[in-house]
Amino acid sequence: MPGRGVSGVAAARERSRSIPVSSLHEIHRLVRLRGPETIALHVGEPYIRMPQAVTEAFARAVRDGLTSYTDAPGLPELREALAARFPGGGAPSPERVFVTPGSCQAIAAVLQSVAFEGGVALLPEVHWPIHLQQVLMAGLRPRFYADPAALDELWSPEVCALVVNSPANPSGVVLGEEAIAAAHAWAARRRVWLISDEAYEDFVYAGAPARPAALDAALPAGDRVVFSVRTFSKGFSMTGCRLGYVAAPTDERARLLRRVQEATLIAPSTPVQYAGLAALACGDAHLAAHHAYVRATRDEVVRLAGPLLRSVPDGGWYALLDLSAHTADSDALCRELLDSAGVAVAPGRGFVPPGDPRGPGLARLTLCWEREVTLEGVRRLLAFLGRGDAG
Repeated sequence: MPGRGVSGVAAARERSRSIPVSSLHEIHRLVRLRGPETIALHVGEPYIRMPQAVTEAFARAVRDGLTSYTDAPGLPELREALAARFPGGGAPSPERVFVTPGSCQAIAAVLQSVAFEGGVALLPEVHWPIHLQQVLMAGLRPRFYADPAALDELWSPEVCALVVNSPANPSGVVLGEEAIAAAHAWAARRRVWLISDEAYEDFVYAGAPARPAALDAALPAGDRVVFSVRTFSKGFSMTGCRLGYVAAPTDERARLLRRVQEATLIAPSTPVQYAGLAALACGDAHLAAHHAYVRATRDEVVRLAGPLLRSVPDGGWYALLDLSAHTADSDALCRELLDSAGVAVAPGRGFVPPGDPRGPGLARLTLCWEREVTLEGVRRLLAFLGRGDAG
């Protein structure tokens, strides 16, 4: 019901009412109510914890009083180090790099910075639900694409943003170089901002990480269109620290993005930024070990649950399950699985466009948690579905 003093017509126009409730947060709340004995395979929480040096750097920053505001884009020394992480000629000027409280906030800020009245953003048909929420929060209208190399049929002058996610959450799809190149060429030709969500860049098991910024670097400076968005949450296991970054394609886009960050963020957490510097100083050993652990877990999950997988994930932290032979309502199935077997997976309706008939038959399973616990969760899922031969 509308609040006191707000007419029904006015309430219906409130932007927040257009944002769908997150199925991910719904199942997460149910898991918290159930208790710690639940096998929680609904959320991407890494078993491999962040390096000890990162923990110590965070605590040291607090002890040493490094808790004051920084500039809205972040610590200069961290921005410089992050700019250097873009290989293949795609390294931006540090002035175009923004430190953010996770990649999620970075994407929301970018969308707000490019949005205009009546604007449209293109999203993958199978997508992370938060992407859709962010598009709507920015006042944009979503359109969904099946193939990033075939976007012309979705074009209109209102299209201002194209979101690409590789490796993809929830499907684990890794886009090939040709698909990335086609999406970038289309965006550059149409003057559409390409937002590249590269959260799982360190978890590619087949193919190569998406690097559209390297393609962008070959264009004249004023023609570049790629916002590259990355995070410390995945590779460096810093989920709760909320640390990410985004590189803007041009100086003008950086100036406009700064306005959004100054208005909504003020500044990123200072101790967390020092923790980020420590993470980068750790080198690639942690990233390689984390990659190897999740990949081995993925291989075991594929062995156990292969027939249930919509496809074998070539990257990322998740497998998308096709449960359509077992249910026409994955929300209900996920709740029953949680209640009767103590296993949590994420229902699929939020991973596809609203009303998409595939949604009620899908669920997402996490691959990044402790391996034996994950495999036990898969065995319980198979037994719950009547496949007791999972052994």
